[in-house]
Amino acid sequence: MSQHCSRAIGGWLAGCGTVTALVCAIYLIALTMAPEGVFSVRFLAGVTALLVPALLFFVITCLLTGIPAAAIVWLSEKFQIRAIWFFGCAGAAIGALSVELLLRGMGATLPATVDLLFASGGLVAGLVYWHVAGRYAGGGCPLPGNTA
Repeated sequence: MSQHCSRAIGGWLAGCGTVTALVCAIYLIALTMAPEGVFSVRFLAGVTALLVPALLFFVITCLLTGIPAAAIVWLSEKFQIRAIWFFGCAGAAIGALSVELLLRGMGATLPATVDLLFASGGLVAGLVYWHVAGRYAGGGCPLPGNTA
């Protein structure tokens, strides 16, 4: 596997990790707004209880975004797209698609803020992907159909 392909996989995993960290940060901020504050048993229990769900959220994020992210990576490599806005918009679209598949597809009724949260998380993940790998797109990852 070339350095460019491993960079793309690393960028995707970094994006998934960033979204996981963002969701965990929002949860922790909500915990700090409890009447007891940060220095409470409830807060410490909430932080401790976050470990397993965070890992599960990361795995689900990887599963939901794997195929769409691979398509975006393929497009960016094929056409040497290195624009930060491309990866940010693609990430936001994948985030919005994920909430539709994951929650609304199961019949859940959610407020619009959930859509915004997922799209924002996807935007941030796309920007992180660009930082790690997207700015090097088209640099030699062997793709189906390429004769390079």
